[in-house]
Amino acid sequence: MSTPDNNKPNMGRAELLSPGRHGALRFHQASNFAFAAEWLYVPVHLREISRQVPRFPVLFYPLPQGGAMPCMLLTSKDKSALSAQLNWQGGVLPDVMRLYPFGVHRISGGNIPTVYPDAPHFVGKGEKIITSKGKPTQRLQRIIKQLVPVQQAFDETRSVMKELLALDILQPVTLTLSHSNGKRRRVTLLACPDRSVLKNNTLSPRLRTLLYVHQQSCRRLFDQPVPSTSTESEDCLVQAETDTSAVAGTPSAQELVRKACEQFGVSIDDLRSRKRSDTIKRAREALAVDASACDCLSDLAIQLERSVETVKKWI
Repeated sequence: MSTPDNNKPNMGRAELLSPGRHGALRFHQASNFAFAAEWLYVPVHLREISRQVPRFPVLFYPLPQGGAMPCMLLTSKDKSALSAQLNWQGGVLPDVMRLYPFGVHRISGGNIPTVYPDAPHFVGKGEKIITSKGKPTQRLQRIIKQLVPVQQAFDETRSVMKELLALDILQPVTLTLSHSNGKRRRVTLLACPDRSVLKNNTLSPRLRTLLYVHQQSCRRLFDQPVPSTSTESEDCLVQAETDTSAVAGTPSAQELVRKACEQFGVSIDDLRSRKRSDTIKRAREALAVDASACDCLSDLAIQLERSVETVKKWI
């Protein structure tokens, strides 16, 4: 779990949580997301990006020590995940932002909690995170407990990324993004515009899902040629964020899933699960019928992390 260096302006650096260094910190929950006002993107793991149709493009950011991880863009020329009041309006809140200013540092012997001591969450009155005996308070214990599954999700994503990087199919693309204050910044990320890669039968189900979500969220961006070297574009994000729910008038698998969830009051996790309630059965049947009519059963199977044969049995 990490935040790229160029993604945390004026927030200092993360430090390993230490009773000696951080015993005096007083924590309070932020009332908005002002701390992320200048962030260009936020790291995301595989579990969270596949829970919803991404409202913003999901790409990959290079790691300082090599490799890459998925990220979700937070801003574009005329659209932002943060409102004018700096409230979140970007769909499901990414775990990195939900748990900030706390995180985890991976070491060979396990994971150690980290903290951004210069974050605004520690300015003014608040409650202790370290007791007088040098132990985590109950509040901090709850936060650390929440960090565990998130770190596990990032570990799983890191494993999938190794598979992706081994394919050597990611290409650099340089984007120009505008902040609400008028500032413009450039960032170079990685993308896979080649849609034919999903036909590769050797892809693991998790990598296929990751690439599918990535390419669907960046559909309009990929309508423009992405050469093997970096390219600069001020308009590409406007194209990338254009509604991807339909192509030539046909609903996508993502759109069909969203509508089925709304119609039957279920979640995408319900549809992916082994649950067999009557409501879930009806939702699966309707979804499979619609997907068959739209000729997107294969895409639906990827969305739900099931085989095409399984999805066909729902009809």
